[in-house]
Amino acid sequence: MSKVIFIIFKKSGFSHEECIAELRSERHVSIVSKVKGLNKEIVNDVHPNSYPNAPDAIGELWFDNDEIMALAMNSPEMAAANEDAKSFLDMEKTYAVMVDEYDNVN
Repeated sequence: MSKVIFIIFKKSGFSHEECIAELRSERHVSIVSKVKGLNKEIVNDVHPNSYPNAPDAIGELWFDNDEIMALAMNSPEMAAANEDAKSFLDMEKTYAVMVDEYDNVN
């Protein structure tokens, strides 16, 4: 599996709770769910007082492999999700990283 992680910051004028509500809204979720090759989406709500300047959320998108992930990240469907996110996220602060996950417990 391949995974991209989004470090998510709310747009000025939005509360943490409003940002999370938008991320989990039916509108935004339905747009993201149209991304071809997407197997799983997780939104981790960061506790607002956990660390100074902490992000509001950490998003995870899972794909079968790097090739499918690269195609998805450059797709019109992902562009639509990014366009929607501009209405409630600070796109200057928000960023994505591709990661390899290792499960050290199991």
